[in-house]
Amino acid sequence: MKTKGIILLLVALLFSSCIVKSLQPFYTKGSLSFNEKLLGNWVDNKKGEWNVESIKSKMEEDEENGIKLSKEELKVFEIYKEGYHITYSKKEKEAGFIAMPFKIKEQYFLDFIPIEIEDDEINSLAAEHLLKTHSVAKLDTNSEVGISLSWLSEEHIKDLFEDQKIRLKHENVGFQQDLLITASSEELQAFLKKCVEAELFNKYDKKDKKWKSSDKLNLIKANAKP
Repeated sequence: MKTKGIILLLVALLFSSCIVKSLQPFYTKGSLSFNEKLLGNWVDNKKGEWNVESIKSKMEEDEENGIKLSKEELKVFEIYKEGYHITYSKKEKEAGFIAMPFKIKEQYFLDFIPIEIEDDEINSLAAEHLLKTHSVAKLDTNSEVGISLSWLSEEHIKDLFEDQKIRLKHENVGFQQDLLITASSEELQAFLKKCVEAELFNKYDKKDKKWKSSDKLNLIKANAKP
């Protein structure tokens, strides 16, 4: 599977706007909190399909089948063993992510890290210039078989930076001057706490000056009864 066009495809498939990206994880080790309710197959309100598996369970299954991990693979496993492997597919395109679940107070979040994607439209040289960054989604449980994922919109956060309403280390990078957060994970945790309190995971309506619907996906279990 070729690793190309990762963030571009994620945005194209999921959203009409760009999501906030960070060099560092949005979680700290102490904030990790695994939730078994996320495991399984899901479908979202934009006709996307999600398969969520436990990384730890996948590794244990490999060991039972006689597949031994190298030293480098063991190091990676120790970092991400409390997370999920997510396969997201839509319109015959597929992408793989590691998603790390964490909590700030009682609010769940998922830190997404792209790891693999199917895309033959970008050549190998262009692919070498793509940086795999972190994004964060607020996770809300709507019912026994339904959840929602809400991402921070780059447009709204940029406005807050320009108005000097938030202070967080960041850079505007690349030809399109995309926003890239460069703060530490600890600083990001404090930032997320403020975002939840200010409802920044909702979309800002400049006309009404209120936060409304967000870059949000509603997911239901694939085998859920109507």
